[in-house]
Amino acid sequence: MKLKDVIITEANGDYIAVTADGTFNGMIRMNRTAAFIAEELKEEKTLEQLISAVCKKYDVAEEIAKQNILNVIKQFDSVGLIEK
Repeated sequence: MKLKDVIITEANGDYIAVTADGTFNGMIRMNRTAAFIAEELKEEKTLEQLISAVCKKYDVAEEIAKQNILNVIKQFDSVGLIEK
């Protein structure tokens, strides 16, 4: 899976994502972990690759990483940011 063309920026401790191609007219506020997942998804990644990256970055159990990743992906997908 992969995100569409998204620009992610940090402002006052919050992370903001906007699309560069106008797919989604708005901004998405997210935490640092969601921003990390979004950055990872700028290139094609499998769920397993994402789990590995999150576990390595945050020293978290695989099941917790998987649940967090699936929640973030669900939110991205609900506004049309995941390439199909």
